[in-house]
Amino acid sequence: MTETKTGAADGSAPQTEADAFEDSERVPVPGGLWRVPPRMAALGAWTTACYLAMAAGLLTRRKAVAKSDLRRVWTHRWGKGVCRIMGIRFSVEGAPPSGTLLVSNHLGYLDIPVLASHVQTLFLSKAEVASWPLMGFFARQAGTLFVQRERKRDLPQVASQIAQELGSGGAVVLFPEGTSGAGDSVLPFRASLLDPPARGDLPVSYARLTYSTPPGYPAAGKCVCWWGDMSFGGHFLGLLRLPYVHAEVRFGAEPLSHSDRKVLALQLWKAVQSL
Repeated sequence: MTETKTGAADGSAPQTEADAFEDSERVPVPGGLWRVPPRMAALGAWTTACYLAMAAGLLTRRKAVAKSDLRRVWTHRWGKGVCRIMGIRFSVEGAPPSGTLLVSNHLGYLDIPVLASHVQTLFLSKAEVASWPLMGFFARQAGTLFVQRERKRDLPQVASQIAQELGSGGAVVLFPEGTSGAGDSVLPFRASLLDPPARGDLPVSYARLTYSTPPGYPAAGKCVCWWGDMSFGGHFLGLLRLPYVHAEVRFGAEPLSHSDRKVLALQLWKAVQSL
């Protein structure tokens, strides 16, 4: 799932709006204001260009599999471009998977282009994201699979959609913590979010993300990870001011599978923690 925010990853109480504001005042991102306009313009232009190119390609493809392939290709290209614009520097351990569901810890919206830049994938998201302004539009166009967790009768259909995507050689990314955190630890995985792969006994790969900032800048948990009650606008502008972000991406060696969603959730949580 994507972009539901609660408390800190260490289990502390959720921030209030005032706390988020005070944190921003205490640890602002110094300097770098000049980076904001060109990065904003480049992100807008690149996202628009990718969408138009993908939309044009979709018009020439009739089969659902071909359309999914194209969406994954352009999501991958978009992610790589976004990471270049944002100044993301990578260190990667392990091999990016293909043809499996991929779960990862969740640190905020930056996770999406970071993972997309390494894996040709679609994303599995909570249904509410589909109605979000702008972000929801691009998520729908990119082929994001949406699931209403409370509607259990929809889960078999979601499992079938995931299996279809994996069968065509692509990957599907899921954030089973169900929220984003500050990166101090990995929150327990919600078994309900792993019901679709458990129902289909599908292989599930796993990864762990870690961010760090340049010397002299606030810690990543304060200005890169998006969690608690941090406002999107203020956080995003601060992120654009950073000279670069170091992203460490560690992929697990072998996928896991289990027909019991609770067992699968525990196994994957332990595997991600171990990375």
